[in-house]
Amino acid sequence: MIKTFSDPETAHCDNGLPAIHPGEFLAEILEELGMTQAQFASVVHVSAMRISHVINGSRPVTAELALRMGKALGQTPRYWLNLQADYDLKQAQQAAGNDLDDVQLIAA
Repeated sequence: MIKTFSDPETAHCDNGLPAIHPGEFLAEILEELGMTQAQFASVVHVSAMRISHVINGSRPVTAELALRMGKALGQTPRYWLNLQADYDLKQAQQAAGNDLDDVQLIAA
């Protein structure tokens, strides 16, 4: 069984940890399996370039790719989508900085 490296169901983007792209998790899993990016791409029926871009952090894990990766790795697609959403949210928070301080709560 492949271990998961975090629990994206309970992860919070304000946990003080740096944003980690899901590609970093995928790279660790492939290393653990002794599988190359090209081999994995063949298994999930996408281009090796697409897997390379995800691992390098230049492309996101899409819903379609999450379905493929989840099936191949015995994980739910939600696992991969949650990792991507957490990464995206943390990146947006870092980019926004203090700009959100001026946003007022209008509903409680």
